[in-house]
Amino acid sequence: MKTPIYKTERKALLIGKNATAEATLVDLSIHEAGVITPRGAKEGTELKLQFEIPTQEEFTTLTLNTIVTDRHNAEDKIYLKLEFEPLNSADKNALKQFFDYKQRLINMGKRQSID
Repeated sequence: MKTPIYKTERKALLIGKNATAEATLVDLSIHEAGVITPRGAKEGTELKLQFEIPTQEEFTTLTLNTIVTDRHNAEDKIYLKLEFEPLNSADKNALKQFFDYKQRLINMGKRQSID
């Protein structure tokens, strides 16, 4: 079964060994993320991805270790696909809560279009 990828638009930070860059988180799954950023990175580069998501009753800031698995130009910026290194249980739980929230919004939209 393919893991769902949720579209989003959240501010994020890419933290590398030599630099930090602002980014926009545009795709998110339990295994990977897609970001748009003005600064690129080569495939295989290790980066930390920091972003905030709503989970149950509060916002949670995650800082995840990632590896760049793909990059390509996106208009005047660069799209990076980042694969997560193994997640701890707290990070995995926060992501699952966020995905549950996104799914509830999708389901509400489907119900309203049927009514």
